[in-house]
Amino acid sequence: MPYFSKKQQYAIVVLLCLILAFSGYVIYKNYKLKNEFVVNASNDSMPVERPVDSEENKEKSLEIKVYVTGLVKNPGVYTMEEGERVIDAINKAGGPLEEADLTNINLAQKVKDEQMIIVPKKGETNNISPTSTIQKNEKININTATKEELQTLPGIGPVTAERIIEFRENKGSFKKIEDIMNVPRIGPKLFEQIKDKITVD
Repeated sequence: MPYFSKKQQYAIVVLLCLILAFSGYVIYKNYKLKNEFVVNASNDSMPVERPVDSEENKEKSLEIKVYVTGLVKNPGVYTMEEGERVIDAINKAGGPLEEADLTNINLAQKVKDEQMIIVPKKGETNNISPTSTIQKNEKININTATKEELQTLPGIGPVTAERIIEFRENKGSFKKIEDIMNVPRIGPKLFEQIKDKITVD
């Protein structure tokens, strides 16, 4: 049996420790890499949930039908999208004729399903109702209604209609229908007559 000096024995012990430490490190790295591979492989095999396309979830704009007649180039029934305006419907009908009168038509009003839009001739006020762009049971929007449309409300004459328009122009849009009582000469009694016929939306 070979004889080792103390220095040699010490060197051998240190060398063995280094070998053991290195072997342990290699084993640990291999084990860690193996675990990471298994985890990644299992994750890759799982179905990936794709985010739902918000655009696909959006409902398509509701299509509605409106009847445009009177002094337009191509009277008829037209398909519109919810949110479009009276002016869009008139343009779809080819636009107004030269003798058409658009003064009493609220061109900014949003169209409604089954709505009839009548474009009158200049000076033809007796045969055409000022509510020609308003459906029979439709509420009057006090934030956008014309003077003529406001006069279709019970108890609202030309002077009061003018005051409503002046009020919203100077004070801003009505936030709720009750705000119309802030207009001079419109009190609770008159409000009771019109509250079911008006809206701010």
